[in-house]
Amino acid sequence: MADISELRLVPNRGGSTSLVSQGRTYKLRYTNKQKKHWVCSKGKEGCKGVIWTNLDVTYVITQKDHIESCPVDEHLAYKM
Repeated sequence: MADISELRLVPNRGGSTSLVSQGRTYKLRYTNKQKKHWVCSKGKEGCKGVIWTNLDVTYVITQKDHIESCPVDEHLAYKM
């Protein structure tokens, strides 16, 4: 599980919030009573990377891997 130091919420251009973890950006897909479901921002390009966090976004419950061609944003990874 990733701890809170690896998770950061950042505002995006659309006015909502994105999640940054390990140099990759995720968009919130939905929230249910127990967790939030985040999808890779490169999903339109075929990436299936997802993260499920608790409601407070303090830890990762589970995640699915990214495709090989989904790059890590070194600039984001460095800023973490």
